[in-house]
Amino acid sequence: MILSPILHNVDPGSHWVSGMSLHMFTNRLGEFIRENHIPAEDISSEVPFPIELRELREAVGHHLIPLLLIARSDRNIAPEECEIIVQHGLDTAARHGIVNDEKHSKALREYVATFRPALSQLDPAIAHLAYGDHEDFVALVDAARNVVMCDGVSRPEEAKFLALLRNELAGQQLQA
Repeated sequence: MILSPILHNVDPGSHWVSGMSLHMFTNRLGEFIRENHIPAEDISSEVPFPIELRELREAVGHHLIPLLLIARSDRNIAPEECEIIVQHGLDTAARHGIVNDEKHSKALREYVATFRPALSQLDPAIAHLAYGDHEDFVALVDAARNVVMCDGVSRPEEAKFLALLRNELAGQQLQA
């Protein structure tokens, strides 16, 4: 599943943060993920996105790729990491008016637990994020930091980078 940047329902000014393009921040996140990526030993076949989550995919599919690449950077995804990613997806969808019930939550949880995005899927996801909502990107960075910290398998530079990125995003928002 390679996501292309489908840019509907996006506020044209929402990707600017006090004169700085959100594009700059999303590119930095993309570089960070590429630098820390460890290819999977075996690439399993692509897991199809559940059809009942089509609307959710439009809102959060581009968030799942970077979060799962970060979570799987140690070739394993802990249940806690999975739960953080699922909750981020549901929260982001809710901010966009997409209501999800327990059936949707379960389907997303199963998808996240089995999906292993390829690094080649990162660029389209980053491009989509660059033209998205500032609040959504801040939430994604927060979720990424929580994923890095929750399983106890992290390098200090990962947490430091994500904290710095988050602080810069917050500082830019305050200046706006």
